[in-house]
Amino acid sequence: MEITIRSATEADAQACGRICYEGFRAVTDRHGYPPVFASIEVATRRLAAFLANPSVFGLVAELAGKPRIAGFNFLSERDPIRAIGPIAVDPSLHGYGIGRRLMQAALDRARGAPSVRLVQESYNIQSLSLYTSLGFGVREVYAVVTGTPAPAALSLDWEIRPLRDGDIPACEALQQRVVGYSRMNELRETLAIGAPLAALRDGGLRAYASVPTSWQANHAMAETDEDLQALLLGAARIRPDPLALLIPVRRAELFRWCLAQGLRAVRPMTLMSVGQYREPQGAYVPSVLY
Repeated sequence: MEITIRSATEADAQACGRICYEGFRAVTDRHGYPPVFASIEVATRRLAAFLANPSVFGLVAELAGKPRIAGFNFLSERDPIRAIGPIAVDPSLHGYGIGRRLMQAALDRARGAPSVRLVQESYNIQSLSLYTSLGFGVREVYAVVTGTPAPAALSLDWEIRPLRDGDIPACEALQQRVVGYSRMNELRETLAIGAPLAALRDGGLRAYASVPTSWQANHAMAETDEDLQALLLGAARIRPDPLALLIPVRRAELFRWCLAQGLRAVRPMTLMSVGQYREPQGAYVPSVLY
């Protein structure tokens, strides 16, 4: 099968949205997990936002001689760490090496970046094998947890509020301490839509979360697990939707606290990377990118 790889355009949103929904649904159905995307429309809106973002590079695989998209891949170029995903191939075209071609094209594009990362579903052994063969190594295992924490008293020392532009320097300093790199451009994107929340104590920023009700978009940093817990308790009071986030399962105390609060684990995920990787030095929550 002859495949052409080209840059994606906004006109590809509908075709990619269908493939995204059907491709992820085929995997989750096979393994008995809930869908990643609720509908084709939801998947299409998410990919349309990526296609419209100049800091996200999109690729599509096209069948030669036919106006048919066979798959797609995205590379986030917002910050120094590059991140791959989502990637999906039309379920009717599996087995032809399309995913490998799309992954290699993204890696070629990212050449020179200090690190390239992705988060994949742990139960998808095919993608785990593909990414490993392309040079990625497993760095962390996560669990998607979702729900509303049980009502609990929060010390009056805490102020939980929407993140402000003036908080940005403190957020970046926290990022450098915890993970050793900046993801400020990504945070500024979510700040523009009013999604991030901050936890302050004694006048200082102790934690923030970019989109605490979306495990795909959210990332969070905190000085300690206790600071992150205070942020999550406050977020549950401010946001009407249930919390949804990725928790590093090796941080057993934090994971155990989430479960004790009534959140439930619904999906295992794996962080993989190529290039530099420093193990986080504090409490953090990744997005579906890294």
